[in-house]
Amino acid sequence: MEQIPEYINLLSYLFIVVYMLSVPLETSSGEILQTLGNLNLMGRALLANFVIIPILGILIARFFDLPADIRTGFFLLAMAPGGLLALQFARVSKGNRVLAVALLFVFCLLAILITPALVLLFFRSEGAGHLPFAWLILTLLLLIVLPAFAGRALQMLIPEHAPKLGLWLGRLSIVLFMIAAVMAGRYKSPAIKLMGANGIAAIVLLIIGAWVVGWLLGGPEIRNRKVLAISSSMRNVGVCLPLASGYFAGTDVFVPMLAFSGIMIPMNMVFALVTSRALHDPAEGVGPIKTVIMLGILALIAVIYRQ
Repeated sequence: MEQIPEYINLLSYLFIVVYMLSVPLETSSGEILQTLGNLNLMGRALLANFVIIPILGILIARFFDLPADIRTGFFLLAMAPGGLLALQFARVSKGNRVLAVALLFVFCLLAILITPALVLLFFRSEGAGHLPFAWLILTLLLLIVLPAFAGRALQMLIPEHAPKLGLWLGRLSIVLFMIAAVMAGRYKSPAIKLMGANGIAAIVLLIIGAWVVGWLLGGPEIRNRKVLAISSSMRNVGVCLPLASGYFAGTDVFVPMLAFSGIMIPMNMVFALVTSRALHDPAEGVGPIKTVIMLGILALIAVIYRQ
């Protein structure tokens, strides 16, 4: 099975960098820190993603009796929150984008620290490979921390132009996301087929379960519920794939990760579009052009997966 080419991964990384630059430019100073300081909301988010959803993943994997390698990859996904693409769907759903950035930082940091430790605890075996701690930490710094600080610095240097620059960078991130999603689709389709009916059902059930958990624990504000539901359902494939290739080399542990990535994108796109139109403040909405674009991406991805 073909791996996703590096240039597509680089395009996805570029999307994250551009998005992380845009958010500080469009927000006032201190909003992200204020969100991180909301201990009640952050505590519920951590409970959902590091306790409830991993337990849900174990139950789902046992119910569908997944093969050993597929089950291991599925467990890793359930244990690792912080999917980078959640940022784009937070924008589409008209959710709290500042919360999405705060969750991404916290989830990614903890996933990098906790997931490898859980791998050593539960999957220790002879002949196992290495754990790429240094690579994961470097990725967090380059893709999330540095662009966010750069965006904040620009916001302070050019405050009068920052909102407009942030708006255009946000639009550029949408274009980069669309291109990367469509180009990666044909490489994820074989992994989805290898999962079989039970594996696909397990992935779909985990995503739906994460939506429910995130929505219920998101608090009274609908824009926070949207973000926590989306962020919880988009598990951290970016952390899991290096673990699979480094620690489980020569196995099929990576298969459910690619399949999950291929399934969670169209599912969350539908979720974001539906919630943006059905559940939002009356003064907000999603323009018809953006809706048509997103539905067009769904159609393109569907065609690619059927080939």
